[in-house]
Amino acid sequence: MTRFYTDSVSQDYSDVETAKKWWIMAFDCRVVKIPADWDCPLPSDVALKLPGDDVPTIVLSARSEVEQAGFDRTSPVASVIFCDKLKQAHELLSSRGISVGLIQDGGDMQFFEIRDAEGNLIQICKEP
Repeated sequence: MTRFYTDSVSQDYSDVETAKKWWIMAFDCRVVKIPADWDCPLPSDVALKLPGDDVPTIVLSARSEVEQAGFDRTSPVASVIFCDKLKQAHELLSSRGISVGLIQDGGDMQFFEIRDAEGNLIQICKEP
């Protein structure tokens, strides 16, 4: 089984509940309590932990709350999730009904792209 990992992903959504279900379905994330040391938490924030991680590395927020609070949480062009076995990750996500792009060579790493429930771009990368 492939292992997914990331340093951090922060994404705003119009529908946090649907986004949470998508992340759980796609990556087998677990919902955990928002850590006390996280900056500027909002009531809608959902912290997710990837399998094998000790701490949550993914936070989902309601776009309306982020805007209302005046936070500058600019969404990235693409969120990055790493994996140890790119071909297995590609097959796994495809088997879960996610539209996966072709595996590409990015110079020092290979990757493919997917989009979440609201169309946000996520790159799945294998480091050399």
